[in-house]
Amino acid sequence: MLRFLNRKTTIQWCLLIVLLMLTIYTVITQSQLVYKEGSAFLFNSIALLFSKYKYFGKGIIITILILQIVLLQYYYKSNEYSAKKSLLPSIIFLSILLLTNSLSNISPCFFTLLFLLIIVSIDLSDTSSKIKNNVFWVGVMIALATCFDISSIILLILVIATLFINQFSRTKEIGILFFGFFLLYFYFFSYYFFMNNLNEWLLTFEKLKISGILSCKIENLHLTLISLVSLGFMYLFFIVKFKLIGDSKVVIHRNRIVSLNTRAIMMIACIFLSNSSYPDILGYLFIHISIYLAMLAQEKSPLYINELITIITLVALWL
Repeated sequence: MLRFLNRKTTIQWCLLIVLLMLTIYTVITQSQLVYKEGSAFLFNSIALLFSKYKYFGKGIIITILILQIVLLQYYYKSNEYSAKKSLLPSIIFLSILLLTNSLSNISPCFFTLLFLLIIVSIDLSDTSSKIKNNVFWVGVMIALATCFDISSIILLILVIATLFINQFSRTKEIGILFFGFFLLYFYFFSYYFFMNNLNEWLLTFEKLKISGILSCKIENLHLTLISLVSLGFMYLFFIVKFKLIGDSKVVIHRNRIVSLNTRAIMMIACIFLSNSSYPDILGYLFIHISIYLAMLAQEKSPLYINELITIITLVALWL
């Protein structure tokens, strides 16, 4: 079934349009973005704006959602994770958002996924003639991401790991990355200083909270444990499977698989840093799960094993 769907581009377009319409309808009718104590200052600012101008805020959410889909497709295509054109990453991503009800209550994770996709779509390979300029803007983007979600600081480590994989440890680029990161915070510092709101801005950092997963209450513990164990096993399976597949590829493609797996592993750290509670924290894994499942659809498997793995993964997320 998955291989059939992977070959039929027309059906993929139909599915994508239907799912996109459903997600937009869900955003318009159900989405909320609530001010949350302990969240980053820009997220709370957007939440206040959302409460005053509801439909304008929902327009922003829809715009971000569409941008996420476009960037996800670009990232998937540019890294040649599929031998032919495929819309499966976006189809699976939208399906996961609807299954998990992630669009009803927008969490900081939603913004982190946007910045993650922007960053991984920027060329950081050693063949790029604009590597230093790209690294600078990546640093700025990560700084902006942390203003929405403090756990986005993991993206700094993610980019450094990518530079090590593709650049063979270019310390100059890492220095430029940190320069871009701190430059944006210096800009915010200057802005609030001259607006005489510096103390209020600094107070938002004192109120920051992390590791929301450790303090959240889980109603059905047994069902949650089954879901987490199943999802953890599937996530590990994806990493190992595509690592083994990548080992048989040429160096460029092998590096791309290593980068994908490294990013997938590092996004797990966001779960433990985030102020969000369960199940919102699982949102950090949605991008990579979507890519892995789309890649899995290309692989031959006996007795519909790949279809079974896909169903188990989606059910584990739904639970």
